Amino acid sequence: MISSDPTVVTECNENSYMNSVCYKMTDQLQQISNFTPNFEDCTKKMVNLVFLFDGSQSMLENEFNKNKEFIVDVMESLKNTSIKFAAVQFSSDTRTVFTFNDYTEGKAHTLLKKEKHMRRLTNTYSALKFVLEQHFENTKSGASPEATKVLVVITDGDPTESDTGIVDIYDSKKIIRFVIGVKQVSLDKVKTIASEPKDKNAFQIENYDGLTGVLENFQKKIFLTEGNFDLYLKEEMSQTGFSSVFNKDTLILGSVGSNTWRGSLHERRQQRETHIKDPQMEEDSYMGYSVSVGERQKVSLYFAGAPRFNHTGQVVLFTAAGNNWTTTQRINGDQIGSYFGAEVCSVDVNSDGNTDFLLVGAPLFYQAQEKREGQIYVYLELMNKLNVTAPSMGRFGTTISSLADLNGDELRDVAVGAPMENENKGAVYIYLGDRRRGIRNTYSQKIMGEKFQPGLRFFGQAIDGSIDLDDDGLPDIVVGSRGSAVVLRSRPVFNVVAHLSFEPNEISTEDFDCVTKSEENSLTAAHAAGGLNISYVLDVDPMRQTFRAFFSESDVKSRNFTSTNELRPGETCFNHSIHMPKCVKDTLSPVGIKLNFSQDDSETAAAVLNIDSKGQALVEVPFEKKCRTNDICISELEVDFNFMTPVLLVAERNYFNVTMRLSNHGDDAYNTSLTMHYPPGLSFSMMSLAKVNITLLHIQAQIHICKIEYSKKRVILIIIIIIIINSNNNNHHHHHHHHHNNNNNNNNTFELKVLGRRSRLLHI
Repeated sequence: MISSDPTVVTECNENSYMNSVCYKMTDQLQQISNFTPNFEDCTKKMVNLVFLFDGSQSMLENEFNKNKEFIVDVMESLKNTSIKFAAVQFSSDTRTVFTFNDYTEGKAHTLLKKEKHMRRLTNTYSALKFVLEQHFENTKSGASPEATKVLVVITDGDPTESDTGIVDIYDSKKIIRFVIGVKQVSLDKVKTIASEPKDKNAFQIENYDGLTGVLENFQKKIFLTEGNFDLYLKEEMSQTGFSSVFNKDTLILGSVGSNTWRGSLHERRQQRETHIKDPQMEEDSYMGYSVSVGERQKVSLYFAGAPRFNHTGQVVLFTAAGNNWTTTQRINGDQIGSYFGAEVCSVDVNSDGNTDFLLVGAPLFYQAQEKREGQIYVYLELMNKLNVTAPSMGRFGTTISSLADLNGDELRDVAVGAPMENENKGAVYIYLGDRRRGIRNTYSQKIMGEKFQPGLRFFGQAIDGSIDLDDDGLPDIVVGSRGSAVVLRSRPVFNVVAHLSFEPNEISTEDFDCVTKSEENSLTAAHAAGGLNISYVLDVDPMRQTFRAFFSESDVKSRNFTSTNELRPGETCFNHSIHMPKCVKDTLSPVGIKLNFSQDDSETAAAVLNIDSKGQALVEVPFEKKCRTNDICISELEVDFNFMTPVLLVAERNYFNVTMRLSNHGDDAYNTSLTMHYPPGLSFSMMSLAKVNITLLHIQAQIHICKIEYSKKRVILIIIIIIIINSNNNNHHHHHHHHHNNNNNNNNTFELKVLGRRSRLLHI
């Protein structure tokens, strides 16, 4: 195990270097050793400094002498350093006052004192070229090729000539330039000569007396150059170890501050160290802020995040080519300031040795309407497949960790940290693995930091889920917070499957007293050694308004039943009885039984129900059918009727009786109905059944329908009484009145039709 501290400050000649210390520890957190990767020693580097001072005619003699006094003061204050000095006066011409060799030989003060005022124009750019050729690059004058080069320009006049490109040459050669403008000089014009940052390397004073006032600050700036604090930092601020990951026997460390914060990777294998750079990386990109390793077809892959690249962030893929690493692909972020690449995590979702997905965190990705902060991107073969957010304003995606399989589906899962959620208390989201998309788009569990300790801060700023701390065969997750770490121990996961079976398999239509149903729950569990409390609810005909069955013999409204039981690995069975009413109107559609189950006390239980358990079972129990062919009933209905009243006497309140005969010579008939049509002069009065094997549902006006639930090869007699109503009498009788226009014609006749549905019309 490696723990790194990338914030070790090393003071070097008033410079602060940012290095790292890495600690190698056992799994019991006992330190074995420590090392300082990519450490930058504090060394005094040789500095060649040239004073280029103005000798134009705009300068008075006493002002010219103050120039020389300033140069002497600087040399005296830095005489015990590794800085060598030279001096050049410029006007229309340029003249060497003393060289680096003169300074080394102790002649500088004498030569400077003897120097005469030239009193001409201000040809500044020609003087810059002279200094470069005759001093910085002239070893005969005592210049050191490996030294840091510094130029100090003191002038009180604007340049009287144009720049011919000499400033660009100075930039390309990384020569540090300080400019002091005196009196009425235009600072904007002379500032172009200064090196970056120009605002900090260019000064302006009202007169030459002010040189004394800037001496201390100016000396400090010159002094810093001795510590190799030049324009282009290398490893002084590298912070190697800001991120880290193991790849078999190799440790890879991120160096965010390398090369002026371009960033790099530092590979350490036994005693061999390799520096991995991206030649196209821009300054201040912070590459190495995050690092992850993968493998594809036995080729090692390194993923490095650069969250400040081009302000939108970038992820760089390095692949191995022998002992060298080359940049093969880049992924760019899409929102400015989102910090895309602040975290990278490669996932081998099916654990076959090949990296399947890359997850990239953008913890500052902002969605204003949803009020969400943070997003993770899921890539398959570096093509975006899924973007995942959470209802969080806590920098979701700051950390991403690939976990061992938590739920027993043989897929690796993922934990995502949001350390600033809930007022910086923090939270961790668990996402289950998915073969096609890497992870599911909704989290399966959310773990709040305040649950463990009220004062916990930034819970989720570091996550590791690749270890089993207590050797129980279940993966554990270690979550870092400020000043502490929390160990989350996994619980056994039960896979529960419910199955319903009935005895008998069909509901008999011969007797509706009671139908006993045997309900069986077949539950199997994996990766579990303890019990699981399951609550289940049984519902009979849950989608019907009218009930056809109930659980309590004394309560016909008891259409559901609830029970809680402890399940053990294996099969557990429960039996329940279901009662039915004497007569069921609908025996065509089956009776539905629905089972819903869930875990009881899931927060405190020693085991948990798998989130992928279906949680319900549904079965339909059919009614008994006695069909001759392929379970398809073909009925043969026959309907006949005759008049019980031989003569129809047209008189008020006189009754007319009809007897109907319905017989079935085939298979069972369902939803059978009889429809009777009669003329308007008659009114339906009543109906009686000679046999009560049918159920009369309702009777309609004018056209009367008798619905018969089933008919089983039997004869059914129906007696219908029709009353004759006088159309001139307003006193109606019974539920339905049908008026007959009586014009006193005794020869009137009427027609009566009886139709049997689901059969051919046999008699009229």
